[in-house]
Amino acid sequence: MESNSELVRVIRVLIERQRRLMHSSDLRERFHTLWIAALLDEHLTQCTDREIGELMVIVQERFHIFEPEFGICYHAKRRLLVPSMKENLTR
Repeated sequence: MESNSELVRVIRVLIERQRRLMHSSDLRERFHTLWIAALLDEHLTQCTDREIGELMVIVQERFHIFEPEFGICYHAKRRLLVPSMKENLTR
């Protein structure tokens, strides 16, 4: 499921950047993760429920199917995406 939202694309870039920085051996770069986390939070507050549901795919991919977190992500994603899918069908 791919979003056309520019906001979701920006958030995906920030997530990848934060992951890269947190594994850096340079302590200064690792401190940049705090700045990226603040930017990420700022952008996430602008997201719709549907966009958050789409971003849950990123979170869900980090867990194995038998981990409880996978199930939690799955249900959160469904709850956030199903109402907007129903709205699209009724239009």
